Amino acid sequence: MRADCLAQQDQAMDITELVRTSLGDPEADIAEQRVEPIHHPTGMLSTAGLSRVCGTTTTGRPWSFVVKSIQSVKHWAGLETVPEHLRAEFVASFPWRTDVDAYLADEPLPKGLRMPRLYRLDDLGDDRLVAWMEDVEACTEPWDLDRYRTAARLLGELAASRPATASANLGLHALYQGPIVNLFLPALADPTTWRHPLLPGGDDPLRTDILAIADLLPEIIRVVDRLPYTHVHGDASPANLLVPVDGSADFVAIDWSWGAPAGIGFDLGQLLVGQSHDGVTEPEDLPVIHDTILAAYTDAFEADVRLGYVGALVVRSLWTALPLERLSEEPTPELAEFFRKRVGLARFITALFTTHVRPYVA
Repeated sequence: MRADCLAQQDQAMDITELVRTSLGDPEADIAEQRVEPIHHPTGMLSTAGLSRVCGTTTTGRPWSFVVKSIQSVKHWAGLETVPEHLRAEFVASFPWRTDVDAYLADEPLPKGLRMPRLYRLDDLGDDRLVAWMEDVEACTEPWDLDRYRTAARLLGELAASRPATASANLGLHALYQGPIVNLFLPALADPTTWRHPLLPGGDDPLRTDILAIADLLPEIIRVVDRLPYTHVHGDASPANLLVPVDGSADFVAIDWSWGAPAGIGFDLGQLLVGQSHDGVTEPEDLPVIHDTILAAYTDAFEADVRLGYVGALVVRSLWTALPLERLSEEPTPELAEFFRKRVGLARFITALFTTHVRPYVA
């Protein structure tokens, strides 16, 4: 749902009771309300819209909700990029409801971790939902190692509290058989891609390393498939672990996005790369972040989680480490700096693979 559609919907509905519930004031009345679009990544296949519906009451109290519109990927504008023979299975298997289902399950979370309050869920039919959620006021301070350590510890406790039974990492298999094979690998294997001035040349070891790992992907996934499984957040990047200013928790976790069980260590991958994807983390800072989150997460397990963490990281994040979708943009110093950091991320992931996964792959 686009922001203009959401605005039309909001104008047609009375949200007084939602405002009263959120404020804890049964007498509150709305004096003014507005809709503000919230920027979100365009690659979010099942998120159709994200907005803030906010305003004030007749007594001057501010109120605000985050309103998230989600939908089946059968409505996704980019569905035609999926090969036609794979589309039906892609639509049937993509876990578009995972974020909402995490609320409806109402499972306990480790102390220090919570979710935004869900005030209302509207079913629009045809596999479209609109969730009205708490608007969390979050700290904007940069992440330090202590914050990474706390996040990793809580993610480890979350995984340890939710063991699962599965025969395969279905999400990783789907990633490999779909976008990796059909979109990312053809672009990365194309010599012309590497001639772009924002990327290392075709004779750079990074290209050789990426293509060599690509050949091993089926075996990497099989190795990870043999590990213990847990339920996971799925996209535990710093952007999805809000630090509330009211001190109600260490983190408020949003955008739960992985509906299938995954191997232990899975959530560490997005925790590591999230701020690199945003162009924040310097490549030289990645080793100490890696060591910190691995140690903190592992405290919740007797098993060594390195293989699950790095194996899933390689499958999920190596192919998107280089932002190939931005190669067509006008070159600027800012874009060159962004690519410098993302190339550094790709090099670090390949180095992690060599150390932690390659010895287990035939």
